[in-house]
Amino acid sequence: MSGYIPKPNTGSLFPNSGKEEPKQPDLTGKINLTKELMKECMDATPDGELVVMDVSGWHNANNRIGLSVKKHYVKPTYQKTAEPKPAPEPEDDDSDIPF
Repeated sequence: MSGYIPKPNTGSLFPNSGKEEPKQPDLTGKINLTKELMKECMDATPDGELVVMDVSGWHNANNRIGLSVKKHYVKPTYQKTAEPKPAPEPEDDDSDIPF
């Protein structure tokens, strides 16, 4: 055993040393996802739609690609609110006029 403890929500891809046919993948590997991330992504996805996650990759030592997985980021959309209503002008108070 190597004693390597994988970090949550990360993985690695390695060159496929057993590739014998062109249809086989060039890279293979594993990804280690926490149940919390999986649940968060599942809960954020409407029924019948695909669960989307963001994946990032880096070239690392030993000719491998390190991966990081996060919940898919969706840029918030802001609805334009109606123009603020102007404050009503105060009514003229004629009570102090002497006529």
